[in-house]
Amino acid sequence: MGSVILVRHGEAEGNRHHRLIGWSEVGLTDVGHLQARQVADRLSRAPVQRIVSSDLRRTVETAAPLAAALGMQPVLDPRFREIHNGEWTGLTPDEVNAGWPDIWQRYVDGHDVDRPGGERWSDVRARVTDGLEDLLASDGVTVVFSHGGPLVIAAAWASGTVVNGNVFKGPLASAENASLCTIVDGPRLLGYNDVGHLHAIATVDIPYAPGEPDTRRH
Repeated sequence: MGSVILVRHGEAEGNRHHRLIGWSEVGLTDVGHLQARQVADRLSRAPVQRIVSSDLRRTVETAAPLAAALGMQPVLDPRFREIHNGEWTGLTPDEVNAGWPDIWQRYVDGHDVDRPGGERWSDVRARVTDGLEDLLASDGVTVVFSHGGPLVIAAAWASGTVVNGNVFKGPLASAENASLCTIVDGPRLLGYNDVGHLHAIATVDIPYAPGEPDTRRH
């Protein structure tokens, strides 16, 4: 029976300013690099069979300390990328609202909207669950370095929670930077938003404006 430990990347450039990073090739902050080392310190003691990562820079950088500790080469799999924000990439929520007020309001209201030139959450769900099914069919433990949106989707899928619209308006809390989500074949959800390894870092952010989606996560 296979199991998957998904890791959200460490704090990346733009996270603190709530920018919609999406497919941007931004790197980790100094805090993010520290978080990546703490993830490695914890997971290097686990019986890891393989390491998989989204091919975006911030996940590759988060995976690097664990890969070095275990002497493994991560397999890059774009199915575990964050949502493609299209024309919204790099913008703040206020900037998106200024340019696309009608679409943004629908998103704030919980709908799964088409990002101009980008994806819907349903697109992300299809590729993430496809990737998880492949990995759970393999024996042993796989560590997957991914992003906030995919972690929420993975946890919802494994727990049987229905999240059809904006995934950040559903019942699951947003995944913190460098948090773990553990899934076993079935699928079954064993753990979510596990940040016990981040012993030296404050991990809970100040909530975003009431009534608006937590866009920091993607």
